[in-house]
Amino acid sequence: MLRIGKRLRARQETIATAVIYFKRFYINNSFYDIDPYLMAATCMYLACKTEECPHHIKHIWGESKAAIAEVSADIKFQYEIPDIAECESYLLEEMKFYLVVYHPYQVLIDLNEHIKLPKPSLQAAWSIINDSYCTDVILVYPPHVIAVASLFLSRVIDQGILGDLDAQQWFADLNVDITDILQVVNDMIELYHTWKSYSEDKMPDLVQKFIADLAAAA
Repeated sequence: MLRIGKRLRARQETIATAVIYFKRFYINNSFYDIDPYLMAATCMYLACKTEECPHHIKHIWGESKAAIAEVSADIKFQYEIPDIAECESYLLEEMKFYLVVYHPYQVLIDLNEHIKLPKPSLQAAWSIINDSYCTDVILVYPPHVIAVASLFLSRVIDQGILGDLDAQQWFADLNVDITDILQVVNDMIELYHTWKSYSEDKMPDLVQKFIADLAAAA
């Protein structure tokens, strides 16, 4: 998804919306039902329209095909433009045509107006939010919880820097359930531990094996 978005020069919020559409669809469906590569292209196509930066479906198709080829030459994006259009109908129906998505980015910007984080700290928090879309926290917790958790983690990275405010008092004044904050923090830490042994080169084979196992069990 990120590769497709980069090739389209899409904004981060657009890519994030596409990721959420993708995750929403596969809550009740499996990779065996619809090829995830086709769904990734479709989600990006729909997200571009939703976020008011539309691309022609032919452009989406071409860039998706090229992006997937970058991952592995063994992966063949065997779909055509009408397949993306048809898949869009399935996606819309599965989401019950509810396309509104709220992201933590704006919450982070609003919070930073009060705490005035140094630029490196703000960038770290923004990157943590980006990484959160690789987990399920974006489906489980509201945007403000993820934004605060990203600030919490960025503060740990910066060894205590949080503008001119007392950090403990600032977090207490937010009136946010600290249990939720810590759960998001733990999920992000687990993600970073997983990434230590992550290999993108192995993912295409793992995805194909997973789909084959689903087909065998069907």
